[in-house]
Amino acid sequence: MKKLSFAGFSLLIAGLVSCSTTPVEDNDGELPPDNNPPIETTSGSAMVVYFSATGNTEEIAQITATHLNAPIYELEPVEPYTAEDLNYSDPNSRVNQERSDQNHITELADVDFEEFSESTYIFLGAPMWWGNLSFVINDFVLSNDFTGKTIIPFATASSSTFNVSNLKHLSEEATWNEGHRFTHSQINEEIVTSCVDGLGYNFN
Repeated sequence: MKKLSFAGFSLLIAGLVSCSTTPVEDNDGELPPDNNPPIETTSGSAMVVYFSATGNTEEIAQITATHLNAPIYELEPVEPYTAEDLNYSDPNSRVNQERSDQNHITELADVDFEEFSESTYIFLGAPMWWGNLSFVINDFVLSNDFTGKTIIPFATASSSTFNVSNLKHLSEEATWNEGHRFTHSQINEEIVTSCVDGLGYNFN
């Protein structure tokens, strides 16, 4: 479902997120010499795609899309998840049963991603489930051709180490960036937009 109106986040999280790319000054208050050539960046348009179970990921996605004036799409399972389905402590809950099935793919409602072919950067967000982006997004990744595109994953979680190694095999033609995790206390406009601006990409 389309809603109106971010690769990797190569940023480390310690306490509150700091996404600044400002060089560190030396002891004399002067910037150290820049011995590295400037990083080449590619200009391109962006779109935001997300799955949100409780609304936290949706909030980050909305902030990002608004900040970049980018199209935004929500991934919705054909069979929506109930609170009981998301009860991770219950071994018989839906998410636990799906997780134990190595071949499980959550079927998503059909969406016409109108801007997909023209988008260079795909911000892909979901909650963290067992240390990985929710497997609900797998159908979207498997069903689309990401040749020439960069996927920028982002996640919401109270704690957990985050990486995208489990996702790269789903779309080997894509350029996968390292993931960025937001804790609940970091879901605000200032932090999210600072991270987007600190990526070093030219979004248009």
